[in-house]
Amino acid sequence: MRYLQCGHCARHSALKSGYITFCDHCGKKFPLTFAAWQAHHPQGSFEEFAEETGISEEARQAAERKSQHWIFTIRQKAALITGIVVLVACSTLGAWYGPGLVKMFSKPTVPAAMLETGNWRTFRGNVLRLQTPLSLSPADRKDMPNLRFKAFTGGGRAEGLEITMEEAIFLSHSQVDLEPSARKAADVLARQKGVSQFSYSEKRVQLNGAPAMWQQGSYVQDHSAPMEFSSLVVVKGGISVQVLVIHPGNDSTGRRVAEEVLKSAQMN
Repeated sequence: MRYLQCGHCARHSALKSGYITFCDHCGKKFPLTFAAWQAHHPQGSFEEFAEETGISEEARQAAERKSQHWIFTIRQKAALITGIVVLVACSTLGAWYGPGLVKMFSKPTVPAAMLETGNWRTFRGNVLRLQTPLSLSPADRKDMPNLRFKAFTGGGRAEGLEITMEEAIFLSHSQVDLEPSARKAADVLARQKGVSQFSYSEKRVQLNGAPAMWQQGSYVQDHSAPMEFSSLVVVKGGISVQVLVIHPGNDSTGRRVAEEVLKSAQMN
């Protein structure tokens, strides 16, 4: 097996076939694909492409070990420096603004700068692409029998906003229905740990001529934090895709950002 390095995240993906186009880790397109290479090598085979542009399993493992060691060393130094800076800053600010800081960090809000869509970036999945103010990275999801998950997420409590794109691939179905998929997506969120007072509404919309379900709702997290969410669910063949945006309740900026993210979604 040969591996191709991504020009964006620098990680390696297995060259399983000539149809490999996007990185397994960050989802971005490879700088050189088999189709592009073959345009300059009409008689070239996929094996020749893999041999010329890829690296071996041994070389990939060596590169990852070197990268992990470098990252670990940098993180050690960064953690030490950050710890000292945070300790000094918290001590100083705590004396001046203690109660105010506690309130601010306990109720994060979405910054208005996120509404500057000119600074957003494009994220492309297998079925959908969308514009987002946050970088989305691969997230772990546990597969189930005849069901495979691929998810990407960005943001969190510190940013006041969390964006997730999840693809559910049904191996035993060539076609899945929209309504059950949308209902299942809402049920999964409602059953998350600490979620209560969950409610939502939904409406059918069109996405490049394909039917989709737009959901909006709210819930309370851990009996203390009101939250709101917007969700877009679309199906294509045996794949169900959900784009989910979560932000603090009663946050008008968060609502506007969530709406812009979902409105930017397009079928590939």
